[in-house]
Amino acid sequence: MKTLKTVFSLMLLGTIFTGCQQPEDTTTETMISTTENTTGMLQHTVYFYLNDDVTDQQRDEFESGLKDLLEIESIYKFELGVPGDTESRDVTDHSFAYSIFTWFENMDDYKTYDEHPDHLQFIDTYSSLWADVKVYDSELIEK
Repeated sequence: MKTLKTVFSLMLLGTIFTGCQQPEDTTTETMISTTENTTGMLQHTVYFYLNDDVTDQQRDEFESGLKDLLEIESIYKFELGVPGDTESRDVTDHSFAYSIFTWFENMDDYKTYDEHPDHLQFIDTYSSLWADVKVYDSELIEK
């Protein structure tokens, strides 16, 4: 009977140990197969530096306008941001108010966005609120 308990205990421990083992390291394979390929896309990045005298209400309206702008159908993907709460270094610019990151599958989609009435209306409506705008367009070469 003691031998049977020992065998049963060893089997139970073996099952628990096997279940707790980490699978093979497939992190790289999983990452590659589950991340989207953006190679060849255009990334359009814009930093908005608002005037010092912009009120909270104007800022809220501007942010709402950005959200509406980012609904233009030719945008493949977008992100909207504000300065991160990171420590300042000489190379870190926290002086902008908002940033947008948009991806376009091709140049035609970007041109559609650039000439879209909602984009042009956004510029007309809110350009008086910004002191400066920085635009960086990049063709993505590798994911």
